[in-house]
Amino acid sequence: CATIQNVEYLCCRQTPPTTDTNPPSSNSSMSPEDSGMLGIIYNALHVNDEDESPNYNQVGAQRRRGRSLLSAEDSATFLKGGFYSRDLPGGLTVLSINTVLYSSFFGPEPFADDPGEQFTWMRNTLMNIRERGNSQAMIVGHVPPSMGSFRHTQLWKEKYINVYFEIIQEFDDVVAGQLFGHLHSDEFRVGVGKSAIPSSLSTPLLLTGSLTPIHGNNPSFRKVFYDGGAADDNQFKLLDYESHRHSVSDSNAEDWSKLYTFSETYNTATEDIKTEGLSANVFRSILQSMKDKQGNTSPTLHSFLSLVGSGSDGDVESSHKDNDCDAECRAEWMCTLSGTTTAKQYNTCLLQKSGSSRHMIGIAGAAVFAAAFLFMIVVRIRKRRARDQYESPSSIEGTVEMDDQEML
Repeated sequence: CATIQNVEYLCCRQTPPTTDTNPPSSNSSMSPEDSGMLGIIYNALHVNDEDESPNYNQVGAQRRRGRSLLSAEDSATFLKGGFYSRDLPGGLTVLSINTVLYSSFFGPEPFADDPGEQFTWMRNTLMNIRERGNSQAMIVGHVPPSMGSFRHTQLWKEKYINVYFEIIQEFDDVVAGQLFGHLHSDEFRVGVGKSAIPSSLSTPLLLTGSLTPIHGNNPSFRKVFYDGGAADDNQFKLLDYESHRHSVSDSNAEDWSKLYTFSETYNTATEDIKTEGLSANVFRSILQSMKDKQGNTSPTLHSFLSLVGSGSDGDVESSHKDNDCDAECRAEWMCTLSGTTTAKQYNTCLLQKSGSSRHMIGIAGAAVFAAAFLFMIVVRIRKRRARDQYESPSSIEGTVEMDDQEML
């Protein structure tokens, strides 16, 4: 992504433009040959039914069409900006968005407010779904609008983050889920309090692992289960998911195997999962249970860390991500998972957590100092009284007389 230097070159042209930075008109028709890299991708994912080459094989073409990911109807949006939608049976529409357009590593500046007019398309599509009734949408993309968990980098440009969540918040009643990847790890993001990800959203960001093991993770994929929508309102809901992996460290492993089921692993939220599915409230509850227990890693966070690399050491209970995760490491994870989306927000969160820790340490230190100071005062008072009694004869006699009377 970082090597592609211009949105227009990615979306629309075979040669980089010089001064024209406006996206193509919504009414303009584009062909794959005029669409640069997106045209190449489109041709790879779309089977042309009009192939009349001498070696054309009807049976082979039928098989290829069965695996074709893009249709001719997708060309209008895909060739413009690499995005498209797909209607599934029952009233669910999947919006596949091109997140490369918003990446922090996609340059140079300045960018258009709406690269490829994708945000406009998102609003219009979600509005149509709402007006259609008995329908909902699932958002899928590659790079999540959040902070990364490895290098703690900001993954989207801030202005695009803001617009994205404005749209999701506006159509919260329509969006049934937000599914992303990119980090090669099994994670989530959820809005908490005044975090950048609105805490009012019904759905969290779910981040799945990857098939490629280049970052020390096991190859993995996720099966997400959702209901078909109630008969009266077609309110779709993500119910649960399974994570499957192939262990690269086990030379005897030949097949894929299920690593874990979400509802079974995070059983502290079992009742909420039964009623709400994979809602934002469920993940806020899980995040709350990840907080340190008496200064130590909580069992919930330990489970999360053992699975974040898809059990990369071949064992659910041992993962490279859980080794030596000290208080600083745990604070980093909590700030990452709890909805920070920019470097500034993330660093502020870390400062608040470290400040809170220093505050508690300061209180404890002050309490210890006060106790020690009082103890020293008491000791000195007792010593002075003992010395005064020893040096004063009357005091001694009085004491003796009193003792004699007491003895009688």
